[in-house]
Amino acid sequence: MTVTSNVRSFWQHFKKVEDPIIQSLQAKEYPQLRHIIEELDDEAMEKFGAHFFVEDSSEYLELVFDPGPNKTSQYLTRYCVEQAPQDIRSKWICNDVLPPMSQKAIEAQVKIKDQEYYLNDFFVFYTIDPKNKMIACDVYNPSYSLIDNTERKKEMSMYLVELAIGQNIYEAYLSKVDFIDAPDDQRDFCNLIDFYEKIDQIVKKENWPTYEHPTDIYSVYQPIKEIADDSLRKDMKYIFTTHPLLIEESISQQHDVVADLKAKDGEFGYIYYLNPFHSKEDALLRQNLSKQLDEQMTKIGVAKVIGGAIGKSYAYIDWIVYDTKAFKKALQDLQGKLSENLTLHYQPF
Repeated sequence: MTVTSNVRSFWQHFKKVEDPIIQSLQAKEYPQLRHIIEELDDEAMEKFGAHFFVEDSSEYLELVFDPGPNKTSQYLTRYCVEQAPQDIRSKWICNDVLPPMSQKAIEAQVKIKDQEYYLNDFFVFYTIDPKNKMIACDVYNPSYSLIDNTERKKEMSMYLVELAIGQNIYEAYLSKVDFIDAPDDQRDFCNLIDFYEKIDQIVKKENWPTYEHPTDIYSVYQPIKEIADDSLRKDMKYIFTTHPLLIEESISQQHDVVADLKAKDGEFGYIYYLNPFHSKEDALLRQNLSKQLDEQMTKIGVAKVIGGAIGKSYAYIDWIVYDTKAFKKALQDLQGKLSENLTLHYQPF
């Protein structure tokens, strides 16, 4: 099995039950709908590490994968949506992460001391950090003072904010999400249902970078000198990644992230080659080669670049691989089109 075959199997399952799903949505037969979706949700969780649900309105049909903050799952759901059959994509709005203000968010409710509350019952007090291009926020509801469990209030606040603004904006711009038991007169605030629009206004006004997807958000690291030497993967001077936890675990020789993807029939790996210039030109070569290879592998749907590094001796291009056999075959074919002085090697993490 491969991630590619898992994706194909999921959409085949979806197409078999698509008509009953639509009929249940339109008839608002929600118990029947939940029964149909339950098997798809279980399959999505097993194969991609994400929840799955559907929504409708008077204008469109919408399906949603919710991988949460797990980067591996975000890669997988993004790939799953990219590989969705055209007849599904033409009929459904397909979300590979939780979008802002979904129907699920609008209908979300929490119970505090036997009283039910919705998103519009909560307020957000926020502070803008222009230097780091981030926002810190605290959620407030008058009933919070009735809850003694601080951890529950924080988890509730994080969950509600994620529902309101979606996963992409949550990861791109929020440095902190917490709660307060009383309003803060010294800070700006808005209703929680207006927070997405408020962040959008701030981003445009401050001219912050924008991201289409949480897996487009790169982190840059400069490893401590003590681990840097001339050997493979230990000579790294600059690291850039969309999966920070994978890099942290690989440096500390842990394997939880790698094992998680392997259990879902995929593989994290990296291409490496000897730096030909030993100068700043190596970084430019790695960047251009990464873009070229990513375009080719994405085109045939077997892998995606998730980062890379420049080392003292080697350059690295990091990948999530959806079909290892097909990836290695494609890499072998591409190798013949490259300079004879540049030999690419592939190694799993």
